Amino acid sequence: MKEQSEVLQWVQDCRSGSTRAQHKLFRYFYGKVMSICMRYAGSTDEAADMLNEGFLKVFSNLDKYENSGSFEAWLKRVVCNAALDYRRRYDKNVELVDIDEVQDSHLSDYNVNDAMSKISSEEIVGLIQHLPPVTRVVFNMYVFEGFSHREIAQQLDISENTSAWHVNQARSRLKESLKQYDNE
Repeated sequence: MKEQSEVLQWVQDCRSGSTRAQHKLFRYFYGKVMSICMRYAGSTDEAADMLNEGFLKVFSNLDKYENSGSFEAWLKRVVCNAALDYRRRYDKNVELVDIDEVQDSHLSDYNVNDAMSKISSEEIVGLIQHLPPVTRVVFNMYVFEGFSHREIAQQLDISENTSAWHVNQARSRLKESLKQYDNE
């Protein structure tokens, strides 16, 4: 990994208007940011749109990064929020169902770890992309971004129980998908 000081120098150069420094930051963080976008997107084209919007927000808001803490963590948060904004904007026709109680799904004792060891990370992302849009967003926020159900509920204007239900649904669907994948 690049030295934090080198990344911070690029950030400073970006603040001064250097397009070369912007290009360096973009290239350096592209893979990490694209993987975030792929988890929220339904397709590679959609992920590319999210990535572009995310970097636009990063470059537009560099003055809000206070050089304290990890720039990478700040950048990932900005991109994650951009992906969520994208989902909100384009998933207006998706209906959220509010539920009062969450029930655990009890699938068979299928060994998910064995199936996961047999497929690539790209294939796992593909399985996540096939989740319903809201379920995919909630799952990503909870599992990959570390949001609590309370934070997800506030950001998406749903109840905490609904957030937990979506995570449970995602896990159940992914487990079923892994079973089918493993049987092929």
